[in-house]
Amino acid sequence: MSRKKLAEKIKDDVINWSKNVLEPMNKHLGFPACPFAAKWRRDNKLRIEVRPDRSKYEKHLTNVLKDWNKKQHDIIIFCDPYWEQYDNIRFQDKIDFYNKTYNKRDVYFMGFHPTNPATVEEQEFLVNPTDDCDWEPEYQYSMMLVQKFKQLYEASCKLHKIGYYKNWPAEYYDDVVKTRQDEYEKLFKKEKKHARYENEKTSHETRR
Repeated sequence: MSRKKLAEKIKDDVINWSKNVLEPMNKHLGFPACPFAAKWRRDNKLRIEVRPDRSKYEKHLTNVLKDWNKKQHDIIIFCDPYWEQYDNIRFQDKIDFYNKTYNKRDVYFMGFHPTNPATVEEQEFLVNPTDDCDWEPEYQYSMMLVQKFKQLYEASCKLHKIGYYKNWPAEYYDDVVKTRQDEYEKLFKKEKKHARYENEKTSHETRR
């Protein structure tokens, strides 16, 4: 398969992941797994890029970031079919490097590596989002999700108010959400919103 054809297939795969996993009403949460995914896709606010060859990962991702029109796209998903060049630990090192470099520029990174998929034990809402979801990726690739940090922070605050995180697994919530929100407030000197966490903490402690 040509590189161009592979890139097209991977982009289609990501769209199908959004349609089948992220956008439907999630039976565990009472909300879609990602409440913004459908709108991003319909409004063309989602940009999907695929690493074109095996040359340096950072070179390709950095070029994508330089070309990011933030008025046009709210989120970039950078997919890498050459993920076997690095394990999950090295991938996390890449995520940490980009966050350290770009957080102050209002950009936040998180990623998914094929060797560290969501599991029923830890993130069942991502594995079995609906009773009839049988979606599986056709190809393997890592994904780096790149978003505007302020927009992500404010969206998360709104989701707290409507109880979106109430049924999230406690450890996953702490790793993904609380750490990110705390970092934003630390960098931009926002006052801690203790009440935002107290309701979630109480909910999580009840389930432990």
